[in-house]
Amino acid sequence: MCDPRTTAPKGLFRRVVSTVAVGVLALLASMPVIDAFVRPSLITLGKSHITSSPSSSSSTQVGLMNFLNNGKKALVKSLAGEYDATAIQTRINGLIDDNPVLMFSFTTCPFCIKAKQVLDDLEAKYTVIELDTDPDGKSIRAEMADFVGRTSVPAIWIAGQFVGGCNDGPMGGLVKLNDSGKLDGMLREVGAL
Repeated sequence: MCDPRTTAPKGLFRRVVSTVAVGVLALLASMPVIDAFVRPSLITLGKSHITSSPSSSSSTQVGLMNFLNNGKKALVKSLAGEYDATAIQTRINGLIDDNPVLMFSFTTCPFCIKAKQVLDDLEAKYTVIELDTDPDGKSIRAEMADFVGRTSVPAIWIAGQFVGGCNDGPMGGLVKLNDSGKLDGMLREVGAL
């Protein structure tokens, strides 16, 4: 039997294994639902397995989340391959400027579907860019890492202001804005209702 480590050109086996590992990580990173499972698990892990003081435990959790978030950003940038960053940034800025309500989304992401449902229930006018079908989707997602500090979707802007995702973000996300009654006013202000 052939052993690829000894019969393949030097370094090829290592490159193949690395490529497979990156592929598996890419698959995980492309799954928008991964955040829903990873984040709660890490919080649980932090509470049940870290026995230091509460402030240290909280600090450890934040450090671990930052480490994982930075790894996810690097992976997303790697998956995007080579692209014209200036052109993608220009496109993102143009989309934000030209659309009173803009959502970057994945077609199968449950959080994206929920955010769209909230807007649909209000009969709001909004623009969706599906990153899993758009030719620049991977590049846009990679640039969002620098633009708003995260790669997760949905990523929603109202009147040029980043409001977050479905349940999170600088303004608490779309669901929280809706539950508090603020979303209706924001949408009316930009003519989306």
